[in-house]
Amino acid sequence: MTDVNEQSFSAGAATESAARHPKAVRQKIPAPIWRFRPALQPSSVVNTLKTQIIPKIVLALRKPPAPQPAVMPDRHDRDPVEQFAALALANDECAAFAHVEGLLTQGASVETIFLDLLAPTARHLGSLWESDAADFASVTLGVSRLQRMMRRLGESFVDPGCRGGGESVLLTIIPGEQHSFGLSMVAEFFRRAGWNLCTGPFSSHQELTSLVHDHWFDVIGFSISTDRRLDELRQDIHNIRRDSRNRNVGIILGGPMVIAQTDLVASMGADMMSVDAASAPREARGLIARMKGEN
Repeated sequence: MTDVNEQSFSAGAATESAARHPKAVRQKIPAPIWRFRPALQPSSVVNTLKTQIIPKIVLALRKPPAPQPAVMPDRHDRDPVEQFAALALANDECAAFAHVEGLLTQGASVETIFLDLLAPTARHLGSLWESDAADFASVTLGVSRLQRMMRRLGESFVDPGCRGGGESVLLTIIPGEQHSFGLSMVAEFFRRAGWNLCTGPFSSHQELTSLVHDHWFDVIGFSISTDRRLDELRQDIHNIRRDSRNRNVGIILGGPMVIAQTDLVASMGADMMSVDAASAPREARGLIARMKGEN
């Protein structure tokens, strides 16, 4: 999936831009939708690939494939999410794509496939990994297939008649976290609603803070999947409040941990929570209006 205008910023260019413009002036974004993809540190990526991902994938591919029962899409005695997860993990990569195309042919909407099939399937794959019912390599490949399906469907998910109101949003996970599938799905809904969109993840906390210092965002959203980095998130939010180009930036929390711990909004210093990808853009606009009314 390719955004209308894909743009990245170097540290030097951002510093020069900030020097020319006062902090309180909104920086215009040249196109309705843009996405910043910061470069990851090469040594970190190479080390992770060499020591974690590649060895496990190679080991999994060396093992003789275990016989798997045929998955019949029209069976009614099996949970649809479990059925689709089996397709995502199967040796035949085309099977999962064909299943989704079949649902579209039968009249299912892209939104329904996003929310009722891809999202719960990703959560189910995570559960299989946590319970040792599937190995790391298999789950990684399965989630990668879900990501590719979402990108392919995203092209038809954009509403060309929805221009939005020029709001800008930064969506990310806590630097160092790995689970970004849910964040990618939320981004598709903001994209559809016409927001100026920027997404992480970021390689460091400093990189995140520098971005919000140099560029205007109306809203910043964090997706939280675990409780391992909550102290870092609290510090990130504190730094964003202190350094943000938009002094009244709104901060939204989402993800599994927000559902499990509803007090995170207050304890992290955020403004609100959102647990539904489809309604997140509308809720974010409501937050912007509320914050403008309070100032």
